[in-house]
Amino acid sequence: MAEILEGLDDAQRDRIAALRARGRFFWVDASLAEASAGDLGDALDVPKDALQALLRFGEDLSSARRFHADGKHVVFAVSCHLESTRLAAERPYRLRPVEVHVLVSGDYVLTLHQEQVSLPQRLTPNTPEGRSERYVVYAILDAMVGTAFDALDEVEAVLDDLAVISGDLRAGRVRMATLQAVSSRLARLRRRSSAERGLFDRIGVELERVEGLAGDDERYFDHLGGQANRLVDEADAAGNALATLIDLRLNETSYWLTVVATIFLPLTFVTGFFGMNFGWMVDQIDGRLAFWLLGVGTLVAGVALVVRLVARGSPVEPDPGASDAG
Repeated sequence: MAEILEGLDDAQRDRIAALRARGRFFWVDASLAEASAGDLGDALDVPKDALQALLRFGEDLSSARRFHADGKHVVFAVSCHLESTRLAAERPYRLRPVEVHVLVSGDYVLTLHQEQVSLPQRLTPNTPEGRSERYVVYAILDAMVGTAFDALDEVEAVLDDLAVISGDLRAGRVRMATLQAVSSRLARLRRRSSAERGLFDRIGVELERVEGLAGDDERYFDHLGGQANRLVDEADAAGNALATLIDLRLNETSYWLTVVATIFLPLTFVTGFFGMNFGWMVDQIDGRLAFWLLGVGTLVAGVALVVRLVARGSPVEPDPGASDAG
């Protein structure tokens, strides 16, 4: 198992120098607040071209501008979903995406991020003794990909809750703003995963050419590419479920519009009929009783019919076996 170092203070730099002198592979995790370009260049001998790619943060940048390979170093950017400390703003989602830049050399693997978090503590990758250095890199990346599946599980849990609400017309209506927020989060997750599934294939090729990086015959990064493909497929499936919810929301609106139109159609006929000035009607329908029966009574009957339809709930009979499912 590779030794893990966090930050680049004086003690860590001394430890890095000792590990490199002994030829021991290690993992350094640091934030931008803990490691400047000068610190990285001095402590880890990161060349200028690799530093430029390593320090380019921002999801608006293309993957190519954050990628570097020179035969001794490979730099690339991946996403990692970590628990958020903000409660109100992130509910019902615990996880938020964090951009992580990774540098792999024959001596070490470096993970750099803007936020002051500890990736080794959050990810806890499985790196058993006796595995190659390339496997250590794979284990770290595999743990990051796993957090994306956790983030997708959160979205799917929200979709399940919204599906239950949408199936019960007596429950609160699903707001379009809620569905749009879910759609936006799902689209961002899919976009990141789609970009990374092509990246892992390239990483696997470049890491085989890194000088001094011990490997074996296992094709670890093919597995990462498969994981990314599966993540994209599951995101697409969640998108289909979201589209079904949107259809249910539109069908619900159409249902209530139909109910209102059905109620007011006969009322419109009644008011139109009695509003015509036929001589017999004007002479025969008069008095307080006619006012209360025809003028007020029809209105009360219409309101009572609306309340009755609302109290009935869904026009579709519930499935008797639904309570036994799952």
